[in-house]
Amino acid sequence: MSETLKTVQAAWPMLRRAIRSGQLFRPQCKVVEPDPDILCKYDVDVPIGAGKVLTCNVFRSKTRATDAISDPVVMCAHPYNNHLIPVLKKTPLGGPPQQYRLIPQAGGEPEFSTLTSWESPDPNFWVPAGYTLVNLNLTGYANSVGDAEIMSHQQGEDYYAAIRWVAEQDWCDGNVGLSGVSYLAISKYHAAMAASADGDTSPLKCISPWEGVSDLYRDLACRGGVEDSTFLNFWWHTEVKEALNNRSEDLAAREGALPQHLLDVHPLFNAYWAEKTVDFSKVTTPMLVCASFSDHELHTPGSIRAFEEAAAERKWLYTHRTGKWVSFYSDEVKALLRDFMDHHLKGMSNRFDELKPVRLETRSSRDAVHGVRFETSWPLPGTEFRKLFLSADRLVSELPEHAGEVSYGMDGSVAFDITFAEDTELSGPMALHLWVEARAEGATVPDDMILCCFLDKRDRQGQSVRFNGSVGSTDDMITRGYIRVSRRALDTARSSEWRPVARGDSVEKLAPGDIVQVDIALCPASTFFAAGEGLRLIVSPTEIVHAPIFGKDASLNAGRHVLHFGGRFDAHLLVPVIPADGDTTPA
Repeated sequence: MSETLKTVQAAWPMLRRAIRSGQLFRPQCKVVEPDPDILCKYDVDVPIGAGKVLTCNVFRSKTRATDAISDPVVMCAHPYNNHLIPVLKKTPLGGPPQQYRLIPQAGGEPEFSTLTSWESPDPNFWVPAGYTLVNLNLTGYANSVGDAEIMSHQQGEDYYAAIRWVAEQDWCDGNVGLSGVSYLAISKYHAAMAASADGDTSPLKCISPWEGVSDLYRDLACRGGVEDSTFLNFWWHTEVKEALNNRSEDLAAREGALPQHLLDVHPLFNAYWAEKTVDFSKVTTPMLVCASFSDHELHTPGSIRAFEEAAAERKWLYTHRTGKWVSFYSDEVKALLRDFMDHHLKGMSNRFDELKPVRLETRSSRDAVHGVRFETSWPLPGTEFRKLFLSADRLVSELPEHAGEVSYGMDGSVAFDITFAEDTELSGPMALHLWVEARAEGATVPDDMILCCFLDKRDRQGQSVRFNGSVGSTDDMITRGYIRVSRRALDTARSSEWRPVARGDSVEKLAPGDIVQVDIALCPASTFFAAGEGLRLIVSPTEIVHAPIFGKDASLNAGRHVLHFGGRFDAHLLVPVIPADGDTTPA
């Protein structure tokens, strides 16, 4: 299949919806005119050495510039071309970035000014708040000179060199903080790693990564050893390719392949992927990270990992389950980010003096927020990790005495249910421990298998209760996880019972009759169940709930998949049950 056809195929459900709804011509956002006090300087050269000159847009207050007053800087960096803002008439029909014509915006419509590029902070908010905003093109993208790379440590070094240059300008007071969504969050992690070498002398005072992968292989490209066959191709053709400053062939030569072909060259986790993985022991900068429970196909695991593993002494976690962009541009989040920047860049005393580290949003359904509160840790204090054991078609509290099995063919699935007798909150990481066998069916003798696992909430009538999901989906389940059984080996140093981490660097094929244990990480979530509502675990050979532009390649599946339970097979779902009388503070 050609790359063009794969891109169209991946985007078609979203494109069809956008055509039918009229979103192509009525983008789902509100674009406003900026404050007339904002001074805009485009294509400012940022020399960072080694023949590299990056470019940025600088947005300042005209009044403060006239008075020669320097301000702290809020900054972002990305590969998306900072010329693509409505005010420069480089966007479709002179409107917002093209993504707002295609991607549905769950939970509302984001509002930003004509100075705002894709997923970047809005100058119209930050300049009146007393900041200069800098929007940087990363090396090799748009008109920034140098060799383009993808999520690399070198890209982080270049970003940090630009941060140091910004801090030395007379319009900056020497204090820099970073903000932005997705790739703009990923680039922050790499810049913060580079900044760690400067310690307390670094001008980088804080970062706010708003949803971003931190391990490209395990979070996105090959989660659980299962290839995502569509997203990187879609991302390359719709967002990155046209912004590249040099030839695609040059990028492919440096990376070994273009993004959509990286797994062809590096199918297992190796030094190439390690170089694109964030070493959080080197992220010491104060951090406010957002991890949504609505982006399980992309950013949720990496964002949670950032909070868990970052070496920063002061770090906060903001969770939600609405749309990614709706949340980022909301009044609540802008006020929170302003207080965060005020605290770390201006030295102001505010809620971040004593704010508890975890902002938790618990949902009953897509549109029903059960509650928002602040907690002291993640996983939450008092969490009871409860094992729900598999039986024939139920999840039960005790391991069945006798061994049994259930199976499905390639056009089927199996499900296991539990009904909660009392109100129950499940908030935190979840994991699935299974004993599985690939059994021949006819002449087919499989030596591998891919399992797609989902948790679904059921109402009192047994009907599915849906939630917001990745890229504007409003039809998601509670959570999901994947495993390719031949890639089942765990990184024992990093794994825990509630967060198994696949090594991804080895292959262990199955022989006929092999029954092996697999541990599958399910994305964290926060869900409330009223008494009488239930939970269903579904195991399938394919995705049963699709998120447009994402797609797992399960084409190797064949024969029958057999799940063993009971007796010596302690197959179970591990869920985080939160005590009703936990130490919580309302938001």
